Parts: sequence; C-alpha cells; structure tokens
Amino acid sequence: MEKTDHNKIIKAIAKKSFIPYGIKQKGQSRSFIDDNGWYIIIIGFQPSKYGNGTYLNIGINFNWYVKDFFSFDIGGRENNFVEYINVDQYTKEINKLCDFSIQKIIEYRNKLKKINEAENYIINYEYTSDDLWGNYHRGIISGIVGNKNNMNKYFNKLLNENNNNFEWIIELMKRVKELKDIGNNNLGEYIEKIKAIIKETRKLNRLDEIEIIL
Repeated sequence: MEKTDHNKIIKAIAKKSFIPYGIKQKGQSRSFIDDNGWYIIIIGFQPSKYGNGTYLNIGINFNWYVKDFFSFDIGGRENNFVEYINVDQYTKEINKLCDFSIQKIIEYRNKLKKINEAENYIINYEYTSDDLWGNYHRGIISGIVGNKNNMNKYFNKLLNENNNNFEWIIELMKRVKELKDIGNNNLGEYIEKIKAIIKETRKLNRLDEIEIIL
C-alpha cells in the first residue's frame, strides 16, 4: 500500500475519535491539538523515514513563553513504532492509539483543571531541561497562584545558572528578570503580563482568540 494511504488511515480514525472531545487537527498534518487556553495538549502521529507507520507523541505545551512553535514541555513519546502491514491490522492499531490518546488527554486535563492542583503538578514534574525550563514553569505558576516566595526561589535558580552563553538563554533570563520584578511589585499586574504573553504566543501559533482564564 502507498505511504499516503496509511497516512489517510491515521487522519480519518483520529479525526473521528477526537471530534467528540473538541480536539482539532493541525492543518492537514498528522498532529492534533487540544486547546485549553494557557496550555495545549499536542497529539502527534510521528512518521519514520525507515518505514510506513507511526510513533505516538503526547505532551503539554505551555503558552506562557513567547514562541512561534509548539514544544513538549511535559510528556513525549508514548509507544514503540507501529508499522503498517495491512489495512485491518493498521486500523486496529490506530484505534488503540487514539483510545490511549483520549485517556492521556483526560488525565492531563484533570491535572491542570484547577490552578492549585496544576501548581502542584507543574512544580513536582521533572523536566528534560529542569534547571532552565523546569524552573521557568515552576516560577510562572507560583506567581500565578500568588506565592511570591516560590516564584522568587525558582526564578532565582534559573537566573543563577552559569550556562548563559547561548542567545536563547540570555533572552530567557532577560524575560525572567522582568517577570520577577513585576511579580514582586504587583501580582495583579504580573498575572495580566502572563495573560498578554499567552495571547501573543497563541497569535503567533494561529490559535483561536479566546479569553484566558488563570
């Protein structure tokens, strides 16, 4: 079977499975988005150059850092490569992946549904780049819930990192210093600043314009 045919199987089954949960396809790609305002959940059926089939990647992208792309801030690869062999076999495998994806999405939604529970989850998660992005996410959520001590603790950990020779790290630290100053001066203004960042990031990634609730 042609490669385009197995792509069609993925897209057709995923669209049908995800529509009841408000999960939308990203363009014509094999990626799907669960939009929750200040964060999105990404479901990606990742191809391989070594054969017809798919990996499954599921993760959370926080929208509180301005960028024009999505990242797996939490989560990542969920399975071994599922190879296309025939229509019946592959249809069953993709249905299983979609069922698993829905359960994972519900799990993530529940962990982030209430801001205080989200704080606990975000602070205790071990990130790939824990000293930098991990402390950024921890600092952001601490400020949102009004915990200045934790906000300062995590932002200071980030600012005390010595590996700031890269331009993106210098930019990250610059933004953290600004947010730290705003948070210590006025938490209400801090939350409005975070909302503005989220809105800008959403616009860059062509997400719908919606009210941001924190």
